[in-house]
Formats: sequence, structure tokens, C-alpha cells
Amino acid sequence: MKLLVCDDDISTIDVLQSNLDCVELGISKILRAYNGEMAKQIIDEEKPELIICDIGMPICNGLEVLKYVSDQGLNSEFTFLTCYEKFEYAQMAIEYGVTAYLTKPFDLDEVKNCLVKMIDNHKKKEDKEEVQSRKDSLMTSVFKQACDGMLGTNKEMVDTGLKINGMGFTADSIWRIVYTRADIVDAIKNGWNKELLLFTINRLHDEVLTNYVGSAHTVVNSDDRFIWSFCFVKDAPEGELLKQRCAALGDFCVNHMHLNPVTLISEPFHFYETTFVVARLYDQMRKAKFYPGEIFFEKEESGTVGQEDIALSENQVFWYLKNRDEEGYSDYIDSVLEKTYCTKGNLDQIRKEITNLFITYFRDNGMSINNIFTDQEINKLDERAGENRNSLKEYALALFKMQQTKAKEAFDSEDIIARAKRYIDEHFRDDIDRNDVAAVIFVTPNYLSKLFKNNMNMNLREYINQLRIEESKRLLLSTDLSVSEIATQVGYCNISYFSTVFHKLMGVGPFEWRSAKEETK
Repeated sequence: MKLLVCDDDISTIDVLQSNLDCVELGISKILRAYNGEMAKQIIDEEKPELIICDIGMPICNGLEVLKYVSDQGLNSEFTFLTCYEKFEYAQMAIEYGVTAYLTKPFDLDEVKNCLVKMIDNHKKKEDKEEVQSRKDSLMTSVFKQACDGMLGTNKEMVDTGLKINGMGFTADSIWRIVYTRADIVDAIKNGWNKELLLFTINRLHDEVLTNYVGSAHTVVNSDDRFIWSFCFVKDAPEGELLKQRCAALGDFCVNHMHLNPVTLISEPFHFYETTFVVARLYDQMRKAKFYPGEIFFEKEESGTVGQEDIALSENQVFWYLKNRDEEGYSDYIDSVLEKTYCTKGNLDQIRKEITNLFITYFRDNGMSINNIFTDQEINKLDERAGENRNSLKEYALALFKMQQTKAKEAFDSEDIIARAKRYIDEHFRDDIDRNDVAAVIFVTPNYLSKLFKNNMNMNLREYINQLRIEESKRLLLSTDLSVSEIATQVGYCNISYFSTVFHKLMGVGPFEWRSAKEETK
């Protein structure tokens, strides 16, 4: 935790710096400023958690510094230490929520007690933010599982899953999904990186579409070319109202992010129907010729003249998949196509039935349905599948081969663990969890957790923490970075949580560990 002391009386800063026990207080760095402008610059660069500031200073006074901190939206704890006893100054301090208003000449013990209070207040804020962040992550995880088909489609099962996760809604609750998709090439050319795009799109969708400040209701994905998101909007607001919000979101993306998203708004649905709704949205976005910047509503596709009542046998297709019988599957698809009058409507109906069968099979066997919708080669074949029988068969065989490949990978536990560890080793500094790792290696989160625990004798979170703490030890020894800065660099947004994990693994906190190592040297 950093402390900024701002006073044009250098002796005041010297007295505080020489008499405060920083190790005892948990202060990693004391920053010095001699006027308000200098303080503002340090605040921009260092983001101190604690600020003790005089009022009467040249160039820029302490009241202006207080306003600046408030305008920047910082959570810094602020205390005035001044010789001014005017009521209006104290009143303003109260209005801005300063921790204390101390007058000179000051009592050192009083300043120390004030600092303890400031530190306690800041930790409470951090703890509250951490709790909210965890709630947001849990809700996002539930929505992601619903999109991937991991919660199932049985109302009772979905209800049970929601209750276990402490969600404040039921499987019967009514929702809409806003599905947006945008080309990111221009954004990348204009200085955005993919991680920042994902973060910003996530927060924007929540705030603009659901009026929630955070990132709880939106599932975001990307590949090398596109970014797409599913935002869950509760109580299914009236369509035109939601369209207005989508328009505001699109305008912001165009004007500030160099993105021009296509938007598709679902019809109202019950939460337990999410898997099917997502599949329909994926299909409509992919098959229809939409244009960037347009906003559409999900529509039920009308029947086509000459369309036959065609049905594939689920049991037969699943048998070929389970027995890895590609030849038998190919012959079966041929027999279906030979009996079908070749119209675009008929071919499109078969394409949809084949896609839905694979969605069901993937879901029932613990595989992410994202495998189907995010594979670029599958998408290309799908776009041509309605042209003729040969194109449709090529699409059907590609799905079969992809499923066989993913199934083989899923059963190759050593390969899964190796790929999981490789991804974690490269990304442990980021905000990742088991859902992120599972998505990258195309297995379900539950399956990955069980496999990782059985093979590594620790869970994924323990492995991530182990890597983070080892990296933090290296930085504690080899750099002059503060403990707070190191915590951030290795992936912890909360220094209190970082200290807890560090103490659990090392037996002492990071401050004590660094001090002990320095004494040894």
C-alpha cells in the first residue's frame, strides 16, 4: 500500500517519514509532493491508496487535490493535515468523505491512529470489491455454461444448478439474449489489443443493456478476426426499448472502439431453454446476410415451397459416432440425400437437423458446443451446405471428423493435462479460471477439474496460485517494486488476498519474507 504525503513544509513530510513504521502498517512506499500539481502527477503515476495532504499550498491547494482524486474515481483514503481550522474547509472535507481532518501542530500518535483507520477503510473497500467480483465471475460462469449446454435443458436440473450456485433467479425466469458480433481488424490497427477489447465489450454490454455496473451478464469470445458476445437481459424488456439500448451500444463502439457490431436480439425465453436459443442465434447470424451496424430481431424462419418432412434417425447417427464408423455414417447420409428432393429448403432442413444432432451429442458427452460454432473450417462448409447434395455431405462428414478428433483428445488425459498446464504457465498472470482453461482445450470445466486433480494432486486454482507466488518471490528479490505492484503483476487485484495466499504457501507474509531475505543478504 502506498502513502502520498503532500505538504509545502518539507519538515512535516520528513517527520512523518522518519517516524512511521511502514512495515508494521503495511505501507510499501512513501511518496512526497510539495504542491498540489506535483501531487496530481504522482497520483496519476502511482495511484496511492493513502493520501495525507495540506490545504494551503502554492500552485494548487489541497482542496483541488481532493476534488481531483474524486473526479478520477479513485478509491484512495484521504486525510487533511493542515493549520486551517475554517468550518467551510472541514465541511467540504466531510462532503467528499475524507477519513479525518487533522490540524497542526499535530500529534504523531494521532496521525498513526488515523493511518490505521485509513488502511482499515481501504481494506474493507477492497474486500467488498473482491466479493462483488467473485459474484460477477460466478454469474458469468453460469451463463457461459448455459450457452455451452453444460447446465442441460431439463427445467428441474437447471433449477438445481442455479440454486447450488446461489443465483437469484429460477429456470423458469424470462430472458432475452443480445448477440453481437464485430470484426476487430480496424480496432487492432488503431491500437486496441484483444484482451482490452474483451474486457471493454464485457463491461459495456452489462452497463448499457442491463444497467449493471460490472461484468456479470455477458459471455464474450473471440478468434483472430471476430469478437462476439451473448448478453443476458432479465425480464425480457420490450423489443424496441432493447433496440434503442443496442443502438447506443453500437454508436459507442463505432465512435470510440473502431468496432461496428451486428446485433441480433432473441425472442423472450425461459432460462432452461438457453442452449437451444443460443444455437438458433448462432445459426441465424451465420446464415443470414447481415451487415455491420444493423440490429435485427430473431425471427422464426418460414417454410419453403416444396419442402418435405425430413427426419434423420438420432439413434442411428449416435451409433455411428460411438462406434467411430465413418463409412457407415457416410453411407447413411448418402441414403438420406438420395431420398430427398433437392431443393434449397430441403437441404437446409437436413443441415439444421444434422447440426442439432451434433449439438445434442456434444452436450450429452460433456463436450463444449463451441467446438461446432467457432471452428472456421466448419463455418465455411456450413455456409455452402445448402447449395447441393455434395456440399451438404461434405459438411456432415466434417462434423463427424471433428467430433472424432475432439473425442480422442478428451480421452488422452496426458495431452489434456499438458495443454492445460502449458496454457496456465503462459497466462497465470491474467484473470483466468477453470472455465477459461477448459474452453481453450475443448473439454468441459468439470471434466478438466476432475482430471487435473487426479493427475496433479492439486486443483487448478492451487496450481495457478503456486505459479503466481513463485513469480512474486522472484520479483520481491530482484526488483524494487512494491508488494502491491507485484501482486498486480502476478495476477492478484487484491493485495489482501495476495498476502493471504502468500502466507498460506510460504508461512509468512510477502513483507516479512522480503525483509528476511534482505537481512540474509
